[in-house]
Amino acid sequence: MAKLTKIILFSLFIGVFLIEAVSAQMVELKKEKNRVKQELKIAAFLDYPPFGHYADPPYKDSFTSIFQPVIAQYAEKQNFEVNYVITKNYATLVRDVRRGEIDMLLGMYHETDMYMGLEYIFPAAVNNPIVAIMLPNRINEVKSRSALKKLQGAMSTHEHISDYVAQELKQYNIKRFDKTLDMYELLFAGKVDYIIGSRYYNMIEAMRLGVYNKVSFSKQSIWDMPLFIGISKTSPHKKFLIKTFEAMMQNPETVKKIEQTLIDTINQIQQETKGVVPPSFSSDKKLPDINETAVIEQPNTMIMVTPPGKRQ
Repeated sequence: MAKLTKIILFSLFIGVFLIEAVSAQMVELKKEKNRVKQELKIAAFLDYPPFGHYADPPYKDSFTSIFQPVIAQYAEKQNFEVNYVITKNYATLVRDVRRGEIDMLLGMYHETDMYMGLEYIFPAAVNNPIVAIMLPNRINEVKSRSALKKLQGAMSTHEHISDYVAQELKQYNIKRFDKTLDMYELLFAGKVDYIIGSRYYNMIEAMRLGVYNKVSFSKQSIWDMPLFIGISKTSPHKKFLIKTFEAMMQNPETVKKIEQTLIDTINQIQQETKGVVPPSFSSDKKLPDINETAVIEQPNTMIMVTPPGKRQ
């Protein structure tokens, strides 16, 4: 009888212990589920679509970037509230990232002084190739990058380039322009031989001007500029961000998602600018539309973007 009593008491003790343990786990799970989200401050290019752009003047939710879908997915998983900082100029934003006032920078170049003191997340998020843009009847003149040295080039002041590319460009005869329209006016007038810059940024600019089908982009990149995600070394979330973002960027699906967003963004802008009438440049009337398929180059892959009127 005494033995039976002990067994019953022991069973009751175990039962109470298990109930308390399960209850504690449920409380912890509830706390985890309902915990307050931490703010994640992010900076990016402000005038360089598709990597970063916002309306002028800025307003809430006006910022757009091809990195946003993966950032949103990350924030949801890690319980962050994302705040894109767009109220300062780009150089100031980079300094704020370095000081830890902003946690992360979307898009920076390796071995470039501007980004000293920031932690690079490897591998690169995307490649940003530099290409030449010329009139269709002249594009075959450029067989190598050395051929461009003999010609007059133009480049936008809005381009963001690596220190390596900036150093290389000193060997070329390049004029800088604040307005894309001015560059194309000189290109069609024959006063500059080519425009040089990021393939994606210049595709978008040409589409918005209505001249995309009247010029040719070099299919081979002149230089490749891998774009990295950067983490502030003084961010309170530094260790966690570095660990989780490195794991995320090593997942091939993350890179595919960014590349697909890039394709979707270019295709969307093609559709939105389909009816844009190009400016009446002097030699523009002599040129037929060029309906070639533009080739977007990414690391280890070729992404096809179809011009308006040729979409399957």
